[in-house]
Amino acid sequence: MKRGIRVLVATTAFLLIANFGMDASWAQTRTFRVGVLNNGLSMRGWLSDMHFFQTLSEHGWVEGKNVTFEFRDWKGDPTRLDEPATELVRLKVDVLFPMGPASVHAAFEATRDIPIVAHDLETDPVAAGYAQSYSRPGGNLTGLFLDSPELAGKWIELLKIIVPHLSRVVAVWDSTSSRVPLDAVRDVAPKFGVKLQVVEIRTSADMNKAPSAFGGHPQAMIVLPAPRTYALSVNLAKLAKKHRLPAISFAVPFADAGGLLVYGPDMAATVEQSAVLLAKVLSGAKPGDLPIERPTKFEFVLNLKTARDLHLTVPDTVLLRADRVIEK
Repeated sequence: MKRGIRVLVATTAFLLIANFGMDASWAQTRTFRVGVLNNGLSMRGWLSDMHFFQTLSEHGWVEGKNVTFEFRDWKGDPTRLDEPATELVRLKVDVLFPMGPASVHAAFEATRDIPIVAHDLETDPVAAGYAQSYSRPGGNLTGLFLDSPELAGKWIELLKIIVPHLSRVVAVWDSTSSRVPLDAVRDVAPKFGVKLQVVEIRTSADMNKAPSAFGGHPQAMIVLPAPRTYALSVNLAKLAKKHRLPAISFAVPFADAGGLLVYGPDMAATVEQSAVLLAKVLSGAKPGDLPIERPTKFEFVLNLKTARDLHLTVPDTVLLRADRVIEK
């Protein structure tokens, strides 16, 4: 009779898993741990704002019920990246979730065994050696990536439309982050007849030094993507306004703070995509078998009030293309 009960229980569990499309991990009772590695921003609150935890919950992974999170950061010091990554590996978390190119690199160097779901909007994962291909990564890493060259041309193109005689542009770059966005803009700028000047921002204190680097009399500014430049979006918008520079960024808060243009991936959508991939790995999928994804939704925001303040004429073609126009 005991054997019959065991068979009945096993059969019922199998049918539940089959009918509800859940793999064997759903039937387990242990709590999974995710190690989140980031650059020191207020990551929990930001992820919550980006619907990260909500998306995980919709896919069966609820914080405090069957998954917990270990947050670690490197507090802006790239020389210490290996410490928090190694600590998460020592804790034997079930999955690593690094955000940003520096964190992804540190996680990848720390382990080839623990699954990694990356969120990196600056790096080509194949060129970086993280994956064999986008369609089949083949190792312990998958995630969401965006290679910068396709954005670089769009940034300069938009600036050139609004500032037709544009020939000198300053690029604000976080030198503790990836060189990929900088190299991409450098490669594409000559095609538009634009000379590029670079201002390095390593800390928030460097913001005070930035004006001294504007000696080349730039006509516009590009804010290159990085976790730090995202965090400094409001400050950078104020800097552009102070120097009366038409400026473009990848981060929506930049336009809300008075920056002229924003063009880049919808950040909330990218985090939600990453959360879905993380849910799949938690449910037993192998990272090497999950295709690496790219952002599917982009945002184009125009601050028309700033354009008027700068006495710029915005063509109707640009106005019609904008997802959102800020007029006040």
